[in-house]
Amino acid sequence: MKVVKIAVALGLLWFVFYGSIPSSVDIINPVPTKIDEALEIIKVSKPSDNILSQVKPIADLVTDIDDKVKLALFNYEFSERVLKYETDVQQINDVYTMSAELFFEKAMNGKYSGLADKIKMLFVSILSDENHTVSTDEKQKLRDLFNGLSWAMLEK
Repeated sequence: MKVVKIAVALGLLWFVFYGSIPSSVDIINPVPTKIDEALEIIKVSKPSDNILSQVKPIADLVTDIDDKVKLALFNYEFSERVLKYETDVQQINDVYTMSAELFFEKAMNGKYSGLADKIKMLFVSILSDENHTVSTDEKQKLRDLFNGLSWAMLEK
């Protein structure tokens, strides 16, 4: 009985703050699925022409709007965190890959031909293929590049 009271209280709080009764989809999958919702979260300015030329072909590969939104959010979150990492190239690669596996599960596996390779090339364009400690300058460039990718995914 106590669990029911807690559930009702949480539902009422949700209603007060969000103006509607939460659906199971809202509770289970809180990731926005619309570009306008994602734009409220992602605060990125239009990237430079140089960055756009690198990320636009990747954004153009993704055709499903839901996938674009999820990729934009994922890459934005990565770009915001990358500055805090004290790491080397291999570890940063592992963080991105393992985070993507957890976030997307298997939803993106093989869906967009060449997507993984093109994203890998973004890393290589900044970090090279050699493993080394990632400098502050390299982390800033990665941040700018992946912010640009987020922006390009949401461009209307």
